[in-house]
Amino acid sequence: MKIFKPVTLLFAILLITACSSDDDATPNYVLESDRDALIEIYNANTNNTLSWDITSTDVSTWNGVTVEDSRVAVLSIGNSNIDDLPATALQKLTALRSLVANNNSFLTINVSHNVNLKNLQLFDNNLTAIDVSNNTLLEQLLLEGNNLENLDVSMLVNLTDLKGGSNSFSNSVNIANGNNANMWRMELGSSTLSCVQVDAGATDGFAGWSISGNANYSTHCL
Repeated sequence: MKIFKPVTLLFAILLITACSSDDDATPNYVLESDRDALIEIYNANTNNTLSWDITSTDVSTWNGVTVEDSRVAVLSIGNSNIDDLPATALQKLTALRSLVANNNSFLTINVSHNVNLKNLQLFDNNLTAIDVSNNTLLEQLLLEGNNLENLDVSMLVNLTDLKGGSNSFSNSVNIANGNNANMWRMELGSSTLSCVQVDAGATDGFAGWSISGNANYSTHCL
C-alpha cells in the first residue's frame, strides 16, 4: 500500500484550493459588442456619474449592469447625468430585458432593436417622441414627466403598466392593444389631451386608470 507523505498531501490540497480561487476570480464573459455598447454610452456622456471602470473586461461589476448568458440583460442607469443614449449603442444590446434610465436629460431614444425589452423606464427626461412599435414584449412602460406629444402603444399586447402623466400630448393617445382589461395601472396626463383610444369594453376605464380631466375614453379617436 502506498502512503502519501504529509508534504505531498499538503501540496495537493494547496493546488486544489488555488485552482478553486482562480475559478472564482474568473470574470463573467460578455459579448464584446455588448461591452463596446456600454463604453459608447459612457463616452457619449462626459459628465456622467456611472462610476464604471471601463478598463475592466468584467462588465458585471459595473454599477447597474446585469449579465445573463454572456449578454447584458439589465441596464439601470437612472439619475446618472446622461443626455445621450446613442442609437448605435442601443442597437447592439439586443438581449436587454430591462432598461431603466429615468431622471436624466436625453431628448431622443431608439429602442427599435431592443425587441426583448419587458421593462422600460424613461420617466423624467426630455423626450418629445418615442416609437415602441417593435417592443411587443413590453409589460411595463413608464414615461411620465417628459415632453411627449404623441404615443401609440396599440402594438404592445403584453402591456399591463403604463404611466404617461405630465407630458404634452397634442390630442389623442392610442392604448387599444387588446389587453386593456389586464392593465392594472394606466395614467396619462396633458392639458391638451382630449381622447384616449381604448379596447371595446374599456370606454368606462378600469380601477387604477387615470387620465386628464378634459380627456375621455373612446374606441375611435379622431
